[in-house]
Amino acid sequence: MNLKETLGRFRVRQNKPTLYSDEELEEHQCPNCGHVFMGNYCPICSQGAGDGHITWKWVGKSILDVWGMDSRSLPNTLLQLLWRPGHLIGDYIGGHRQICYKPVNMLFIVALAYVILMQIIGQDVSLNDLEIEDYDRTGYFKIISTCYQWLVTHPGWAMMVLTMIMILPTFIVFRFAPRHPHLSFPENIFIQIFMSTLMLVVAFTIRVSNGITIFLIPLYYYICYRQLFGYKFWATTWRLAVCFFVWSILAFYLIVLVLVVAVRQNEVENPVRATIYGAFMLTLGTAVLIAIPLSIAYFISRKTAKRRQQPTL
Repeated sequence: MNLKETLGRFRVRQNKPTLYSDEELEEHQCPNCGHVFMGNYCPICSQGAGDGHITWKWVGKSILDVWGMDSRSLPNTLLQLLWRPGHLIGDYIGGHRQICYKPVNMLFIVALAYVILMQIIGQDVSLNDLEIEDYDRTGYFKIISTCYQWLVTHPGWAMMVLTMIMILPTFIVFRFAPRHPHLSFPENIFIQIFMSTLMLVVAFTIRVSNGITIFLIPLYYYICYRQLFGYKFWATTWRLAVCFFVWSILAFYLIVLVLVVAVRQNEVENPVRATIYGAFMLTLGTAVLIAIPLSIAYFISRKTAKRRQQPTL
């Protein structure tokens, strides 16, 4: 088998990792009710076809059942998320839920594992360890330090917040994608929940490798978005660049907004009025700044979609 055939089989498995065939179904007699059936479960009493003598496999399955990892195992879903992220997300939002572990549960289990592993290897970082003068350890530095410590101690929520910023640009820029056109806003939320889990796994590799694997963040976003939305190389690249640009602006906006809202009482004469005015101007400027690239990307994608839908002569 040459390299081209190997890559072809790999791509087929990425699209359809589980192929169900009627020819592989065997006839079983239910040990519970005696009904003869074909498939994995008895249609009369719902008992599994392999439920017979208790074996070590049954013991392991019973332990996994406690954590909800029976038919849709967490390790298998994480493995799919690493080697076919876009296809897995596409399967889930397309209705194929049985091949995937519950994404919200998966996110918080992976976040818990991340915290435990970070405690074991001792990779936690605190802003208090940085060499900063004492006069800078007051006021706004305390606010930034508090936010940073929250991000470190709550990686699941933190990663969800950071990836959820991608919902808006993804929803607009990839609105007319060939593979999944007109995705709803809730579907985009679940896309970013999957990406939160994936980015936690990537974040762990980055911390362990001391930043060497930082390139995995844009790489996995590119692989996932290309598999999920179906655009070619350059079409995916420039749209993803627009999404990252808008993401950086929105992330910076949230950081500055926290500082504006947390203005100290003794800094200005009317802190409430100054806070409202500052937040309004910041929000207005950010909205104008992100509206330009999002509008351009939206109209280009819309025009491309109309051209793609035109019948060829």
